[in-house]
Amino acid sequence: MSTPFTLYKTFCTLFNKNRRSDEATTALLELCESALSVLHELDKRELISKVAGKTYFSFDNGVRTSRPINTALFDESGGAAKLFMEKLLHNAVTDLSSDDITSACYTIAMSFISLIDVEKQGDQKTPGTYFEYFICHLFARSFGVDPQTRINVLNLDRPASLPTDWIFDLGKGQPKFHLPVKTSTRERVIQVWAHQRVLDGVYGVGRFIGTLACLAETKLDSRTREVVEICLPDQWRIYQMFIAQLQRVYYLDVPKPYEPLSRDFPRIHVKPFGVFFHELEELCSG
Repeated sequence: MSTPFTLYKTFCTLFNKNRRSDEATTALLELCESALSVLHELDKRELISKVAGKTYFSFDNGVRTSRPINTALFDESGGAAKLFMEKLLHNAVTDLSSDDITSACYTIAMSFISLIDVEKQGDQKTPGTYFEYFICHLFARSFGVDPQTRINVLNLDRPASLPTDWIFDLGKGQPKFHLPVKTSTRERVIQVWAHQRVLDGVYGVGRFIGTLACLAETKLDSRTREVVEICLPDQWRIYQMFIAQLQRVYYLDVPKPYEPLSRDFPRIHVKPFGVFFHELEELCSG
């Protein structure tokens, strides 16, 4: 029987071969189900949540503890993830509610990421890569196009290109999406706005729709077992006013301090991830 880490390598191979293939979708579901089966054998520890209205737990193998997991979003049965993937394969994701989509995607993301936490000491790269590939796969299937990671920029002397986050070009006369993906934004988030500023400067403001996708902003104090959300709403407002404008920020676990950003000037529309699938047509029509 394949292990989750073997299935992860399979998913990466399929993703890099074809960003939006059915085979990659199927591999993701197999990976999620395999990771959940391993997690079921581990201890669960309730955590002390300092986040109003949210409860968290972690998986523990006796040596290492996973990052905090939102109890309301995580479906240990795997049923929500399976249903979501089936809908994804049949291009029928919007049959599900935004909340159900968010929960399913949170489960798919956290099942393997939390397993990495307890199995691979100090591995910070694999969770980020897995989450980035997972989100990119969903966007590629939704848009029906493969992304770019470099884009040509104006240079009078010689051709030049800029390495970027995921760029989705929907075709002539259609929107273009700039998609940074992060498990959390606590470090170097200003790069997201800086990349958007470069795209605005080269191609014109509004040509690229800045769309940030994130997992969560939770942090666990291993000594006290307290969970907090570390957020920088005031800095985000400054970036949005003086550097560039992001049109959407999608979270699998929306941080409480970022919820008001959708209401206050300068508006940053922070939404649960599942909302993307229901407003995709609106975003594409401008």
